[in-house]
Amino acid sequence: MVRAAPAGQDQEAFGAMKGGATELDLSVVVPCFNEQDNLRELVRRSVDALAGSGVERYELLLVDDGSTDGTAAVIDELAGEHPQVVPVRHPENRGIVAGWRSGLQRSRGRIVLTTDADLQYAPEDFPLLYHECLEGPWDLVQGWRKRYREKSRLRRLLSNGFSGILKLLFFLPIHDVKSGFIAYRREVFEDILDYRFRYFSFQSLPTVAAHFKGYRMKQVPITFHQRFAGESTIERPIIFSIRSALDLPKALVEYRFLKQRRKRKSGSSAGDTASRAVNNR
Repeated sequence: MVRAAPAGQDQEAFGAMKGGATELDLSVVVPCFNEQDNLRELVRRSVDALAGSGVERYELLLVDDGSTDGTAAVIDELAGEHPQVVPVRHPENRGIVAGWRSGLQRSRGRIVLTTDADLQYAPEDFPLLYHECLEGPWDLVQGWRKRYREKSRLRRLLSNGFSGILKLLFFLPIHDVKSGFIAYRREVFEDILDYRFRYFSFQSLPTVAAHFKGYRMKQVPITFHQRFAGESTIERPIIFSIRSALDLPKALVEYRFLKQRRKRKSGSSAGDTASRAVNNR
């Protein structure tokens, strides 16, 4: 079966994402929506963290996702000051996953790392995820939010609760399903972003997809920090969580029902996925 381009992405862009040149060690993809006050600190700390870390050739892809503040101008300024900064622009807001796709399409790294622009994931942890992914047998390495400095108890409760539901529904033997701080082997990230249905919040599901596609995952503990500046773009976290929960029936069909049906048709054993075990530190 020839699969259509994932929702929100045109066929040309999806085709261009496949088989791009990989000339660098690491590509850091950062979707940015109204993050003008965070970007200079993000770039400064990223450059400092990667200097002397063994990551010699890297790029920071800052994806302006239709921002209405000065984000686009700040990204252009940073690109003029730092050769590692690659500006990517959406004319309108498309969401985090579209930012990942656009960044991946423009990227050239063998390892692709996704993070947020608000500095809740620390750039100082970039080398940790990169080296674990590059040097180990892992297809992706995820930062597990073991320590929280996030002040909003409601957001933490909703995030942990939704993560618990995902672990229960999809039999995930991992600590933190929802963390978006992940280093992927390039071809693995391409495959995970190739999905069937239209999801409201696929950014909660990459580890679900990775598990059912048989990829080897490792989690490393990190600290989840308070936002550096500005306000979260999720104004109503309860409503956002409810809409994200509506993705679950589609994900169950895609990653459990259809996956098991394909296994039965192909005659593969139930242990195929289990043999590529999820590993946690």
